[in-house]
Amino acid sequence: MLTRPALYLGSLLLMLSGCALPSFENPASSPKTSIDDANLYGQWVALTMKEDGTTERETETFLIGRHPKRDGWMRAGGQYLNEENELQNEVRNFLATRIGEDHFLSLPLTKKDGGDDAGKFMLARYQYDKKARQLRLWWVDPQKLKDVVEKGLLLGTITETPVEVNGKEQLQLKAVHVESSTEELRAFLKQHPEMIFQSKHQVLEKISPKN
Repeated sequence: MLTRPALYLGSLLLMLSGCALPSFENPASSPKTSIDDANLYGQWVALTMKEDGTTERETETFLIGRHPKRDGWMRAGGQYLNEENELQNEVRNFLATRIGEDHFLSLPLTKKDGGDDAGKFMLARYQYDKKARQLRLWWVDPQKLKDVVEKGLLLGTITETPVEVNGKEQLQLKAVHVESSTEELRAFLKQHPEMIFQSKHQVLEKISPKN
């Protein structure tokens, strides 16, 4: 189970998607077209769905707020214990935006995420339920993104590798990288806001800070 709280926005995609990584050359918004979404401000904890249908809170919490120095950017941060039981800080920056009636966030990949994708972006669609005080995140489904690229709706490259299954060789999806510009990506999301996202979503709950 993921225990580094500020990485929920970064590593969750890898957890939900398996080994195939969907990435984007450009974010879904520039700092000028991003929004300062006050609904995201506060302290959050991830909820885990149990087999009996109930949910339980994770033990670690993290904070989301405005970036103190970069206009248009937001920041998620928290603390965690490393393998040597040393207290570490973790901070991830991201851009939030509204396209039509839907909201999206773009999260830069870093060297900590592994691979050669530092500088590229991950993408999620999100909704905030004010009554439940819950944030729902849908990350990109790599297979759905592959289909969109193959149809020419977005410009990108698909990486597959041959594997042997039951004595037969077949291609396994390893990565999908979208090269479309921010403007092209926004036009696609305005027309197809749910097409490339997973049906499964992550739930974060806003909690009141202790006095």
